Amino acid sequence: MAAAFQSTPVPDAVHTPIVEETAVTSGPSIDFIAVGDTGYETPWFSFFGSWYGIRGTHWAPGESGLPIMAPLLQNYCKNNACQFGLMLGDNIYPDGVEGEDASEDQERFEDVFIKPFTPLLAKNPNFRIFPALGNHDWRGKRRGAAAQLAFLKSTPPFEMQGLFYSVKPKDTNGLLEVFVVDTEMLLSTTTVYKANLNKDGSEARDMSEIDHVGKNIGALSGTEKNQLSWLKDALEASSASWKIVVGHHPLWSSGSTKFEQAHALRRILLPVLCGRADAYFAGHEHTEEIHADSCETILPKGEAKPLLHVVSGAFAKSRPLHPGFMAYQAKSYPQLNTVFASGKVPEGAPDQFKQTWGFAHVSLLGDTATIQIISQIEDRDIPANIHPAVTCIFTKGTGFKPGACDSNKH
Repeated sequence: MAAAFQSTPVPDAVHTPIVEETAVTSGPSIDFIAVGDTGYETPWFSFFGSWYGIRGTHWAPGESGLPIMAPLLQNYCKNNACQFGLMLGDNIYPDGVEGEDASEDQERFEDVFIKPFTPLLAKNPNFRIFPALGNHDWRGKRRGAAAQLAFLKSTPPFEMQGLFYSVKPKDTNGLLEVFVVDTEMLLSTTTVYKANLNKDGSEARDMSEIDHVGKNIGALSGTEKNQLSWLKDALEASSASWKIVVGHHPLWSSGSTKFEQAHALRRILLPVLCGRADAYFAGHEHTEEIHADSCETILPKGEAKPLLHVVSGAFAKSRPLHPGFMAYQAKSYPQLNTVFASGKVPEGAPDQFKQTWGFAHVSLLGDTATIQIISQIEDRDIPANIHPAVTCIFTKGTGFKPGACDSNKH
């Protein structure tokens, strides 16, 4: 349980897996990146606050990491294996696109998709990013979500085949299958409460306040109502060695503001994931985190296998961790094993209140997943040689062993 903490009208979804042409892999492992909450650009009031020296734990949203992290990611993938990418939602802040002015939408697409990510095609023209939509993407409602989906469906390096879909990336020889789900849509089908904490960081579960998640989605089609059934059937039909599910909202996180959404999502999604999927990737919480859920709340102890859970939601925004809440989670939920969490630099530390941006790089080899978190603190010089803040090793069937993570000084 010990954790290493770094201070710091829409078309129907595609229900048939897209099996791409495969080729002999260039190496023994499958390597990919995971970026989340990428579509943020610095607002004018953040410049105002910085000019007058106004900083704070929640002085927000702060400087965008996009112009810093995009070149860093490009450089990283020049020197490391990056066969494909996962984009974990909130691709366009603050309200997605309206889908009414094509020229205005194109300008936003240029800024948050084309400029930052098309350079990744230079090394590998077959490189693809498989996106999910997040809650901010849905603020443009149906028309806006349809406009973003149409763009991401037809513009390399992006390949988004529906609001939820599955894909076997090229050059993985069918050993890996990715299943993308729309968690904003899933949460719209259940009750979600507002998140409140007690002074000590413990959960104050006031079930009188409703968090209206998914209010911009509107009525679901018959296909959309069956998203969970589709996911269950698709996971069971898959012959891939690694089955990775991608969504926007995390099942677990350490920032304290999203825990009620996580409660609701665990209730509806974990029964499908446990015993079928190997890993779940999410953004939403503007942190970088690595966990495992034992799945023992879903399956008998002898049958349950740990589910790898990676939060990578700090590519352009960061949020502080909440130590009191983290301690409460560690004590109250024995099924959770948090091995790494990194957030905005806390008060009292060097570089206090500065953003800590990041992304994840994953290597799969046999039954082992090696997860690295690449991070960058605002205003720090970017090193010539990029080193991960942490490297953690997860093994299917057993999870994280003691000492599974190797942290580096940041």
